Amino acid sequence: MMEENFRKFTDKLFLSNKQYKDRGETAFAKFVSSNGSITGTLMLDPRRASGDDQQELPAAIRIQYNGKKVYLRIGKKYKLDEWKMLCELERLGRNKNANERKELRARILRVELMVNKLVEDGIFTLKKLQERFSGITPEERTIYSVWDKYIEDRKIDKLGTARTNVDVKRRFVKTMGSNVEFGDIDRAFILKWSKALKKYGLSATTIGISLRTFRAIVNICIEQGLIKGDTREMFKDTGYNKSNSRKHEFLDVATMRKLYDFWERKEAKDENGKEQFYSHEKEAVFRDVGLFLFMYLGDGQNLADTLRLEYDEWYFATHGKQFRFYLQKTHDRNESASEVIFPITPELKKIIEEYGNEPKLGKRVFLILPTLIMPDKELWVIQRYNKYIGKHMGKVADILGLEQKPTSTWARHSFATNLNNSGKVPYKYISDSMGHSSSGDITSNYIGAYPLEKMVEYNWYLLNEREKSSQQATSKQELLTLLKSMTEAEREELLASI
Repeated sequence: MMEENFRKFTDKLFLSNKQYKDRGETAFAKFVSSNGSITGTLMLDPRRASGDDQQELPAAIRIQYNGKKVYLRIGKKYKLDEWKMLCELERLGRNKNANERKELRARILRVELMVNKLVEDGIFTLKKLQERFSGITPEERTIYSVWDKYIEDRKIDKLGTARTNVDVKRRFVKTMGSNVEFGDIDRAFILKWSKALKKYGLSATTIGISLRTFRAIVNICIEQGLIKGDTREMFKDTGYNKSNSRKHEFLDVATMRKLYDFWERKEAKDENGKEQFYSHEKEAVFRDVGLFLFMYLGDGQNLADTLRLEYDEWYFATHGKQFRFYLQKTHDRNESASEVIFPITPELKKIIEEYGNEPKLGKRVFLILPTLIMPDKELWVIQRYNKYIGKHMGKVADILGLEQKPTSTWARHSFATNLNNSGKVPYKYISDSMGHSSSGDITSNYIGAYPLEKMVEYNWYLLNEREKSSQQATSKQELLTLLKSMTEAEREELLASI
């Protein structure tokens, strides 16, 4: 019995020791401080070990003191087998890899001397050792030192970029931890983060935005010499380089007409006459459907442009028949921002009458966003309404039996796709209407690119699949053809039912 228990104990010890070594914790060298309270171990940093033997792990000196420990990385990485071989050669005192092993011994000796000096001076703490070892504070060794500065700099003139970075950074910390050092950042690390984002069920678009945002930070670190490498290789096959097509993100003309008719009725009842919305949300739902339709019918504008839209000089010069705005996406980037002019169709007029302000020069068209508002507050309101529209459009899609769940960005995609698919609208008109093209012709500063009648004619196809002029004639022709194909009895039956 005693022999059996001893065998079990030794087996358990062997397994635990094997597991310990498999994590890369095989020691190359160790030391104990002069006062006997501090130990140092040169080993592979196991904190990010995945269990893959081919994974490269950073070599570090682990310092243990008062039940706490820190890892002082020495700037080298090894695969597990490579490290075990170096440790075994050091143990046996072989000549192989002598220079490499000599350098490793010099690194741990330097730290040992540093520890003993701090002990001798009576000021030893793990933090002081870290600062003396690297010449910088622990906070400065993490990528967040660069990231936070980048965010602060963008708060001055690029608040949207700053907000995006705050969101992505929060997501990054949640998935990868709060102590990511420059030495951690390599291709394997970025692939690991990309997989973590997918695991959380994030959309391809959100993952793409996260990776693009992080890549900008990594590029800054590379420029400053804090990270070695090339982002083209580091971000390869992560999802960043994929062209995530959004061509499917549109509603066709028939669906848009169905959506407009739904909004115009202001009614959502099931077959039993039961109201589909709670009383407190019904008004908000139809308001947001109206905003979505306004964005679509108003030349596919962004929500920010819709909420910022004003009654300006152009509105009154055209006697309330056209709106003008400068595309917000480009407005902050250059002085020659894209000018967009669109006609106020009867459908748009109805939406304005329902939710808009009374026309007054310099006044916002919609009541949602005050004229005098701080940039950070303005952005918060826009983002909030963007979420509302997505949420409410999802509910409406369920009621109408739509397979797609549109968000506010779908309005812009739908505008371009539907006009293009009509086969009646020139590509240049679509491009100009969306602010994609600009002219260097000075004359364009004084006249509109298209007459109002032509704008109305083209935008007709946003809610109608037939030509306006031929719709009635086509209908009559179809009716005559149908009547000719019917028997006398069938025609009499049809007339009797009218």
